[in-house]
Amino acid sequence: MHAISTTILSILLGIPLCAQADQGKQWAQHVSQTKYPLAEAVQKSLKEAGQGVPFKAELELDKGKLVYSIDLAQGTQTCNVVLDAAEGTVVEKETEDGDESALVAACKTSLAAAIEAAIGKTKRQAIEATMRLSDGKALVDVRVFDAASMSVTTVCVDGTTGTVLAAVPPDTSSAQGGAQGQEKKWTDVFHVTPDELSSTGRNTFMILEPGYKLTLQGKEGKKNIELVVTVLKETRKVDGVETRIVEERESEDGQLVEISRNFFAISKRTASVYYFGEDVDMYKDGKVVSHEGAWLSGEKGAHFGIFLPGDALLGARFYQEIAPDVAMDRAEIVSLTEAVDTPSGKYDRVMKYEETTPLEKAIEYKWFAPGIGLIQDANLKLVKIEK
Repeated sequence: MHAISTTILSILLGIPLCAQADQGKQWAQHVSQTKYPLAEAVQKSLKEAGQGVPFKAELELDKGKLVYSIDLAQGTQTCNVVLDAAEGTVVEKETEDGDESALVAACKTSLAAAIEAAIGKTKRQAIEATMRLSDGKALVDVRVFDAASMSVTTVCVDGTTGTVLAAVPPDTSSAQGGAQGQEKKWTDVFHVTPDELSSTGRNTFMILEPGYKLTLQGKEGKKNIELVVTVLKETRKVDGVETRIVEERESEDGQLVEISRNFFAISKRTASVYYFGEDVDMYKDGKVVSHEGAWLSGEKGAHFGIFLPGDALLGARFYQEIAPDVAMDRAEIVSLTEAVDTPSGKYDRVMKYEETTPLEKAIEYKWFAPGIGLIQDANLKLVKIEK
């Protein structure tokens, strides 16, 4: 398990790898609107916080506003300073529990210095920088945007010497698989800490509030299928995180075939929803016959994935669950402008997921409506909403 409290490479939560041309254009637009670079934002945050050591900084969209979010270690606490990237003003500042003292003590190179080293004398611009420890060695991962190639590259800087160690080539594959011989890249590590996660909340495409219930119906072959998704009042602690239990009950021609209890947590900072595992009961003739697909983050090499990003970008690709040989579902956002007609109503600005897994060749699709959540799962469509 990648310990959830360990600082690792962050793929802008809700703003994943800019792997496609559309995303490159988005980054170009974002960067052009900034008043000052990321390294300067880090210095401004230090001045605003008064004390501390910056260990993470990123350019991101927060409720439609372009901001720099900088985390600073202050003893056993973490101060988050958010700056308006276009105006230079302070949007907010808050302090929470979070001890990163070991990390910043090991990293002799400042975050700002690592950013400058990663950029060098080029015209590239940094969009994120994160300190991390790898086998006790301090490193700084800096993501830089190159306007010439419209791509993003991750540059690794030695946290002790400040020298550039390596650069990870940008992902240039397309939504259809990219150039011949290239494979799609999938985000599989996420930087979150337990104190920023909550068992209750909502983002644009998911409501994680007790009592919220969606019923979908449709046909698979000649069978009538019903899927009932209910956000329960129950929670469960998984991998050190208090998660909300979301129950899914699936029936075929009125006969129960599966009950899964899924464990989710939502970031209070980004509104991204993380998936920590599931308990599964498979039924036949009213009796449980297996628990196929069950997994828990932190057990048997499994760790959490991201189920729904807080800010969705076209072409984003990420693992939703990472349980080797058991459950490896991953999603790609293939549309943000779908129009879907269901028995419960007509919806526009719908997000469409393409779901795959390296464990098999099947491809499935899901559709999520703003303010509602899942409205179509393969052939099943939303028929009822209960709040």
